Amino acid sequence: MKKIVAALLVLVCLFALCACANTDQTPDGMQNVALESANYYLYVSKNWIPTSYNVSGAKAHTAENAPNILATVYYPEEQLTPTSYWENECLVEYQAVFENFTVIEAEVAETLGGKDAKAYLFSYTFGATVYQCKQVITVYDFNVYVLTYTAVATEYNNFVADFDAAVDYFTFK
Repeated sequence: MKKIVAALLVLVCLFALCACANTDQTPDGMQNVALESANYYLYVSKNWIPTSYNVSGAKAHTAENAPNILATVYYPEEQLTPTSYWENECLVEYQAVFENFTVIEAEVAETLGGKDAKAYLFSYTFGATVYQCKQVITVYDFNVYVLTYTAVATEYNNFVADFDAAVDYFTFK
């Protein structure tokens, strides 16, 4: 009888250890750079440097104007869609603020965190520098989530695959 009880205790302990062994869902080669208070996980390459300010995101390297990935949340007063958010908020603001603002691609079907999303690719000039930006926008629990990749236009293609991976692995808690 003692042997049976001991064997059962060993099995229970092994089961408990196995169940707790790997609760980290971070994909291989990636890190979560979302704020602890965020209701999502933002996974980027381990090669990227997490932002040092109170925002979910990371940058590709330490140089000035380094490509970056940021996640932001907008809390609207009325129900929005990715398209209405882009047209009524983003587009209006970007056209007012940025010189040479040009939409390259709009309304590209995408998913973000398992939700239907829209992707937008655009360029603009800020100071003497030309930037290229890609945003993926979705709505979840009434809120608008925007994942943005910004890079100097000449560096954009060097890191866009890292952004695409961040979009693919983005998940809501």
